[in-house]
Amino acid sequence: MKVKARILNIAKQKFLKYGFYKVSMDSLVKELRTSKSSLYNHYASKEDLVKAVIESLNLEINSKLEKILSDDRLSFKGKLIAVSEFTKDILVSVSEDFLRDLQINTPEIWEYYQKTRMERINKYYRSLFELGAKEGKVRNDISIDLILAVYLNLMELPLKSEHISFLNMQNQNVYEDTTEVFLNGIITS
Repeated sequence: MKVKARILNIAKQKFLKYGFYKVSMDSLVKELRTSKSSLYNHYASKEDLVKAVIESLNLEINSKLEKILSDDRLSFKGKLIAVSEFTKDILVSVSEDFLRDLQINTPEIWEYYQKTRMERINKYYRSLFELGAKEGKVRNDISIDLILAVYLNLMELPLKSEHISFLNMQNQNVYEDTTEVFLNGIITS
């Protein structure tokens, strides 16, 4: 594995698990068994490394969503389940510390992350909900734009530490319960 890719891989693992504020560049150098100059030769600053981690995460998420949504063997429901499971797995792998660090310590990277999330939801989830409407599984009398706006706002819950604290839940549990409410409502049959 090339040095730059190895640095990114280790940093991604550490940052997503512990948050990047708690992970020092010295600890990365030690784990990588490289020199500080080598690390800084590839990433000029910790912020540059955080940006690269976000880019890598975005590519991973987009690639997986593309694969799920282009799978012609799956119906809307199958794709919805696969997308939901994948999203939950991503949330499990991304610590609340990492999300909090982005919000507090690098607000410009947090804004970029939020922007790419909105673009992803608009592209991939729009496609998913349009398929559901075409298959008669999503109501046609509700605008896809409204469905996406509601979904986007609901998906903010698992990403914001103040919501997690208020709800006293783990972010993946908030995601699961929010998805359940979004898809099935709160009214019993």
